[in-house]
Amino acid sequence: MTRIDRSEEVLSFGSFELMPSRRILLESGKPVGIRSRALDILCLLVDASGQILSKDDLLARAWPSTFVAEANVRVQINELRRVLGDGRHGRRYIATVPNRGYSFVETVRRRPVAPPGNPAIAADRAGAGSPPAWPGRIIGRDRSIQALVKQVRQRRLVTVVGTGGVGKTTLVLSLIAQMRQDGEKPAWQKIVFVDLASLSDGQAVPSAFASALGVVLAGDDALSSIVNYLGEEACLLVIDNCEHVIDPVVDIVEAILCHAPNVFLLATSREPLRVADEWVYRLQPLAAPPVAATLSLDEALAYPAATLFVERVCARCGSMALRDDDGRFVADICRRLDGIPLALELAAGRFEAFGARGLAAVLDNLFAVLTRGERKALPRQQTLHATLDWSFNLLTTRDQTLLRRLAVFSNRFTLASASAIAAWGELSTTDVTEGIADLVSQSLISTAPAEEEPSFILLETTRAYAREKLAAAPCATEVAKRHARWCLDLLAETERPADPARAADELGLLADLRAALNWAFSPHGDAKSGVSLTVAAIPLWLRLSMVSECRERVEEALARHGDEDDSDDEIVLKLQTARGWALMYNAGTARQTSDVWKAAHGLAERLDDNDYRLRSLWGLWAGNMKSAAFETALESAFQFKSAAEHSLDSDDLAIGDRLIGTSLHFLGDQEGARHHIEQMLDRYPAPGHRSHIARYQVAPRIAALMTLSRVLWLQGYLGAAADMAAASIAEARSLDHHLSLCYALAQSACPIALLNGDLEQAERMIDELVEETTRHRLEVWHIYAQAYRGHLHSLQREPDDGLPLMQRAVDELRSARFMQHHSGFVLALVEALISVGQSDSAHVLLDEQLAYLERDSRLWVAPEILRLKGELALRLGEQTSGEALLDQSLILAKQTGQLGWHIRSCLRSSKSRDDRLREIQKIVPRSLLSHFDAEIANA
Repeated sequence: MTRIDRSEEVLSFGSFELMPSRRILLESGKPVGIRSRALDILCLLVDASGQILSKDDLLARAWPSTFVAEANVRVQINELRRVLGDGRHGRRYIATVPNRGYSFVETVRRRPVAPPGNPAIAADRAGAGSPPAWPGRIIGRDRSIQALVKQVRQRRLVTVVGTGGVGKTTLVLSLIAQMRQDGEKPAWQKIVFVDLASLSDGQAVPSAFASALGVVLAGDDALSSIVNYLGEEACLLVIDNCEHVIDPVVDIVEAILCHAPNVFLLATSREPLRVADEWVYRLQPLAAPPVAATLSLDEALAYPAATLFVERVCARCGSMALRDDDGRFVADICRRLDGIPLALELAAGRFEAFGARGLAAVLDNLFAVLTRGERKALPRQQTLHATLDWSFNLLTTRDQTLLRRLAVFSNRFTLASASAIAAWGELSTTDVTEGIADLVSQSLISTAPAEEEPSFILLETTRAYAREKLAAAPCATEVAKRHARWCLDLLAETERPADPARAADELGLLADLRAALNWAFSPHGDAKSGVSLTVAAIPLWLRLSMVSECRERVEEALARHGDEDDSDDEIVLKLQTARGWALMYNAGTARQTSDVWKAAHGLAERLDDNDYRLRSLWGLWAGNMKSAAFETALESAFQFKSAAEHSLDSDDLAIGDRLIGTSLHFLGDQEGARHHIEQMLDRYPAPGHRSHIARYQVAPRIAALMTLSRVLWLQGYLGAAADMAAASIAEARSLDHHLSLCYALAQSACPIALLNGDLEQAERMIDELVEETTRHRLEVWHIYAQAYRGHLHSLQREPDDGLPLMQRAVDELRSARFMQHHSGFVLALVEALISVGQSDSAHVLLDEQLAYLERDSRLWVAPEILRLKGELALRLGEQTSGEALLDQSLILAKQTGQLGWHIRSCLRSSKSRDDRLREIQKIVPRSLLSHFDAEIANA
């Protein structure tokens, strides 16, 4: 195999110039982004131009000491052809020789690197002061480079500031490469690079400058020698890694600014130099993909952090290492590592061992995982821990103590919050204020966007490091206690009437709340504080639809509170009420709610607590509705309204009307239901009531609109019902309350769209319900969503997909004793079974439903049960009984004012339009015909 000559030469072909020694590829004088292994293969092919190189030759060059498949060579060759534009405009560079290998077929010209006067491809001078080689393609920094080019040309001193590993040096080297390609001539003739990274103390700084400049220091006055040398020079002096020797650097920089007017300075540091006329450019981490339930790899690659990570993974493991469904794991890795390039590079080095999913999982122990940087990197860049050690050890004792204490925050914090937790012992409030300013300056704390008072946040990697330091410090317990008290105070504030901005901040409080509870219930925590925090957090969880989390935390608090001798009945009442609420949405626990609500009601009566009397009565009503005990539910609703007469909140009376109206709706009294619901809507404030959302599960107005849409449909106003369902969805979205949205989707929008035959709308609503219930772990409503999806498949003539979904949903709801809508789902299943000729199965289910009618003929689904039973009888040849059942259905529908069932049947009939109109006119009383014009017109 031909060896590549690594001497300083340029290999030219077409419009390209290749410098193997510097690992640079230029096209028309501009750098070309190319992956490392592809560049290795290109160097080998170009140097052996005209010769055939086997796949073994190329494998040995690009993957030394590593066994990889031959397919990797094809991947890199394809990458090279793409980069070179092989095949475009008739140009050919790389030819494939079957069964032998590859050959570079374009003419190659060789010449030495141009002398220092040609800025396109040459360094400005040989020796220690030459900038390191251009690092190749830089990702996500185009805007930064453009901004810096402008600043460096206009300002004497620019300092690039950023946290460790964010890529300051890489940015500066890319900036130098960019400026060499620009046509505009700068104010200097050369660039001198001073690298201070390896220095251990400030005394060596003058020597580092002298060595880079090629100056012989005379006598003891090193500073004068440097300044005198630069006095007549016109150059850009790049000073890299200043933070650990910042004081002597400042002395030299100030002297240069005063006495060397033609010298421009560009520095990198983790904090500004704080010199007169300094222009600071703060380099931010790369943007990472947002949190998303589903994210493809292509979608993740729209963000530079993911692009960098994926490129480094492909360079190490091959382009087939990642799959499209790895997108969400890549996004999680990028967010967890704050988009810091060094951390992403280190993580890419561990991809081969763990894969995308595994790597995202093990990052909880990121300092053990993110090790083994590049072999030639400085020790502080070999591991993420070493990088942060470097920054931490440069801090004053005050700032080290402050950073440890601030690590307890899981989200953004204000100066007041920081003082509440950190200002004690050796730190005063002034120390905290000044220390935060210093930590921001040193890139260890970031400022967070805020409309009102300033707020701050630690990067995830910095927080993890500082928490490690906090755990080892004597102050750890006191800091945790103060943090728990701070969370408690903040939760008390969220209970007061607040503007939407504060409501939006509630999501930010969750992470701190979780951390405080984890500590409180840990072996070294304070269980009493944990119970108090749990009670205070219940309204927050309910407002944010965090059903499962609420249940888990409440059950933990009940267990710990029960261990205490002085357990407080009021606390138990609050916890049990929240538990009853949360149990209702888990299929495995829904049947436990009745006993929980009864116990809570008894405790509320004993304590004579009318607020919790109302909450428990609501729970008893909801439990009876869940069990389809609609008569008993109606009694609970009247009890609620009676107790509401003594409530301090006058709106509770309106909520009582909503409960009564909903009970009457399921009992088949649609006129009475509509009266109570409309009365509730007339007197209840719009659109939402934050305390009512926490007390009564969903926004009461949305629940009322949802019930009214169903009532209108049963009364025959099919179009008005769809409009009302849409109104309930719109209001739920405006409140940004996911539980209310699921309620409106599950009990109104989805079923009404299906009943109306609007399959496109039904599909949109069902997809949204599936997504919401999956995200928020609302198991019961997720079963609803699957039932609706099965119904939709059936209506789309896809019974093989639809019937299993419907059957499974019906069985799961029965097992959970969640029977409120069970009959509706059963009847949809019956209709699907009849449509595919499974009469026996349909017969069994209808007999089960007729048994319910024998107990209460007023049920909302009664006319539909009789209609389906009649249709099945006619299919089986039982003419007399079938017609009798259809007549009973029609009579019952007219008596109860539930005409929607029969209007729907007529609209879906295969009869002619005129016949369907006549059928509708038979069903609808003549005095009401004008109200049904839209439905009849659409027939």
